[in-house]
Amino acid sequence: MDIYSSNNSLVSSLLGKKTNDFVYVLLTSIIGSFLLAISSKVQIPLTPVPVTLQTLVLLVMSMFLGWRGALGATSLYLFQGAIGLPVFAHGGGFIILFGPTGGYLFGFLIASLVVGYLAEKGWDKSVVLTFTSMTIGTLIIYLFGVIWLSYLKDLNTALVFGLLPFITPDILKICLGTCLVSAGWEISEKFINRKI
Repeated sequence: MDIYSSNNSLVSSLLGKKTNDFVYVLLTSIIGSFLLAISSKVQIPLTPVPVTLQTLVLLVMSMFLGWRGALGATSLYLFQGAIGLPVFAHGGGFIILFGPTGGYLFGFLIASLVVGYLAEKGWDKSVVLTFTSMTIGTLIIYLFGVIWLSYLKDLNTALVFGLLPFITPDILKICLGTCLVSAGWEISEKFINRKI
């Protein structure tokens, strides 16, 4: 069985057709939101936006789960934070969604949708396309984050503190994420072929 030939995400390819869509989205949403919460706590504090592992986790998760699972996980994560669970880099609460990091958090939603959709269209099966889709996802997050931060502060502050410090770490995260997705497909191909 060649799992590379399907238009499924990596996780849905591993699960096969045994899992219905509702159960798949529910389980991946819970697990994905947990991973996003954990990754927000691994951070290098910068002002006003910290460098975290969230973008790496979000991008890899979106490639592994496809748009439904990734969007479900990101939505659940934002809901958990909005109701006060300490899942964001700066804790929890509705007010954080409208603070300096709010634009980036809402950018997560769109990025998870776009990157997950591209994965389902086969972009996760090529190193170049995986790198490109993760770059697109990162640019979406930057766009929402910088626009919101410039609204709260000013454009110069948004660029100096909300974009420039993140470019190099995010390039490294995109490279690492691309390697993880490629390795994920290699491992899953061996696993699936053993089961047959």
